[in-house]
Amino acid sequence: MPTNLFTKLLDLDEMQRLLNAYALAHKVYVAAFDVDGEIVLTSPRPLARLCALINQTEYGQHLCQACIADLGKQAMILGEGYVHRCPAGLVVWASPLVSADEYLGGLVAGQVIMWEMDDLTKRELSRLGEACGIDPQSLISAATLVPTKNTQEVRAASDLLFAVAVYLSTQSSMPFNHQRRVSHQQARLAESIIEKKKSLDPEITGPSGSLYPLEKERQLLGRVRLGDRTGAKEILNQILGDILFNSVGRPEVVKARLLELSVVLSRAAVEGGGSLHRLLGLNFAYVQELANLEPVEEICAWIVKVLDTFMDEVYATRETRNLPVIRQAVSYIKEHFREDLTLEDVAQAVHFSSYYVSRLFKEELGMNFIEYLTRIRVEEAKRLLLETSQTVSEIAASVGYQDPSYFTKVFKKIEGQTPTEFRR
Repeated sequence: MPTNLFTKLLDLDEMQRLLNAYALAHKVYVAAFDVDGEIVLTSPRPLARLCALINQTEYGQHLCQACIADLGKQAMILGEGYVHRCPAGLVVWASPLVSADEYLGGLVAGQVIMWEMDDLTKRELSRLGEACGIDPQSLISAATLVPTKNTQEVRAASDLLFAVAVYLSTQSSMPFNHQRRVSHQQARLAESIIEKKKSLDPEITGPSGSLYPLEKERQLLGRVRLGDRTGAKEILNQILGDILFNSVGRPEVVKARLLELSVVLSRAAVEGGGSLHRLLGLNFAYVQELANLEPVEEICAWIVKVLDTFMDEVYATRETRNLPVIRQAVSYIKEHFREDLTLEDVAQAVHFSSYYVSRLFKEELGMNFIEYLTRIRVEEAKRLLLETSQTVSEIAASVGYQDPSYFTKVFKKIEGQTPTEFRR
């Protein structure tokens, strides 16, 4: 029977219905568990035979329960679905359940594999079998019956389980939505700081470079005026990486820099079509909010929230903005970047001269046409490298490069590593 904590959730019959539907749709085991990792509600779909064998032993039960408890806590910390390997080497995913800001446990699903069984996996299963007092060969045989899912399928299944968890939670999902934003922001900042370190000469031991990336700020403002939220966030994280790298241990300096940045962002949003009156009011409110923030990660999350709000204002009046040409050009590039695309092709598509379109790219996006096209192609290549098993040559061709060597050179120039290194 469910523990008392689960009486705080929505109708248990509804929970059971959704668990059953999820298990049927994804053909996996799914269950609800409490804060200690104890299963309190499950779908009719049984455990994988491998898991059933392990759970027949006291040691195996202890391992599984501890793993599930840890999965739920990690999911709560991240504020999103968490994918992990269990002690038996199977892939499982979990999402948190909350009520009135209180963590109650979560939902766990899975028991799939994402790779071919190799000697390492067999050795792991053999050791686990010996620890549980189970014939290792029985576990290895049972493992061959576990269903296989690829990365995309697991990620999608995890995302949907998180959506179910949010729906089942009695209160707003804001607590872990906020935590998810902060967690993602910290991860992106870590990447930006690493890139900053790589870009410096090895002999440089301190922040002797430029203290503020003015060129990147110009590019950021161009993206805001355009209403390019994704591009703006990408550049914002590069700017934050520079600021944090050069202001380590000085949160007051970080605050000052971001306060200045919020002001120029609001101005760019106005130029992009946002309401001046509304943006001035928002800026005043955000300045007051910043004064009460202390942890650097919260301060960085604050500027991302500011950017999102300002971008919302730009989108709200996007039809009144005087940037239809560049919007059409960007849209055309995103649809045709796989082709042998030229500036002349884009100019013809938007019915303006090549010179005018080229100038708009530089003024509004902070980069020329080729730079923008290259970034679009590299971003798609990164997605294919992570989500498909296509070779580098196949990916190069699919994003518009007929010469794999040239593609590798371009990719390394932008990402700092080859496509193969990036995939690893």
